[in-house]
Amino acid sequence: MYGNIDSIPNPWLSIIVPTYKRCKFLEEALKSLIEQEPVSFEYEIIVVDNTPLDDNGSTPSLELIRNNNYQNMLYYHNAVNIGPGYNWNRGVELARGEWVCLLHDDDVLCRDALVNIGRLIKRGRRSQKNLGYLNARRVGFEGEFSSHDSSEFRKYPQERLTRFGMTVCGHTGAGAPTCGTTILKKAYIECGGINYDFGASADAVLCYQIMRNYDVVDSDCILGGYRWEENATLHKQTILNFIIADDLIMRYVFSRNKPARIWGRFFAASVSWRNIHRKQKLAENNGLDIPKTEFRKASLYKEPCRLMKALYLAVYAGYRASRAFCGWLSAFFRRLRRKQPRVPKE
Repeated sequence: MYGNIDSIPNPWLSIIVPTYKRCKFLEEALKSLIEQEPVSFEYEIIVVDNTPLDDNGSTPSLELIRNNNYQNMLYYHNAVNIGPGYNWNRGVELARGEWVCLLHDDDVLCRDALVNIGRLIKRGRRSQKNLGYLNARRVGFEGEFSSHDSSEFRKYPQERLTRFGMTVCGHTGAGAPTCGTTILKKAYIECGGINYDFGASADAVLCYQIMRNYDVVDSDCILGGYRWEENATLHKQTILNFIIADDLIMRYVFSRNKPARIWGRFFAASVSWRNIHRKQKLAENNGLDIPKTEFRKASLYKEPCRLMKALYLAVYAGYRASRAFCGWLSAFFRRLRRKQPRVPKE
């Protein structure tokens, strides 16, 4: 309903912004895309709207885009509301780029996010497996994010996220796919996209599936801001549903092979306990009053004893430290290689 496909003939990257009745926040999200630093590759911005059409055959989001005459942007409208997750799938269907970059309609990107995404994908192509999933590190915010460069935030080791890590931690290590999380379109489609038969953690299942044949890595810098106000996650039942979904994923992961079954026999309850603790902190930090008994009822596992908690936390800390150390070591050798002068061929 808006935009000219022919003006962007061969995009390498497709930025997908699913939206539904959040025109105010969408304007900030699109502003962060329009103000991106120049990059050497072609990209398109795809807005896919679930909002019903008004009597004039339009939506507030469509009017916003028309009034601002946004470039490199294509606006599509769904005849029926297909829900947020399936709207991501719709965006990927429409994307023409080799890579798809996801941005929730209430989140924003740093000014140099696309520069860093291009750099990290280029680096990832030199890895053992093909890069399939770049998880965007982000900072939480409320109110106004303003406009930021990634250099204003601390640097991180670029950690590789694996199925082994999922077994140890009970989660993929990747958050919700937004703020510049970028996925190889081929990998997304091979896994069937987002499938809400898997419940609240459908996006985590997608990441876990991609890990089978592709590398999944964290970005080494902050790529965007994740808005907490009016966030669908911040509802009592949603948080409790996440606990149930996380436990179901863990139960599956712990059944995959003999070492995983042994690990699960000893530590499944401790992994679940730690994930519950994270959800409790999330609820407390955002003023949600959820009794601890309700968190425990939502879990498939009984609370472990203090000894098992302490033992698991020690193993978990050791794993996270080793993963970060490998990331920093890899970064050190990359810098070393860049400093070495190239010897011209005779």
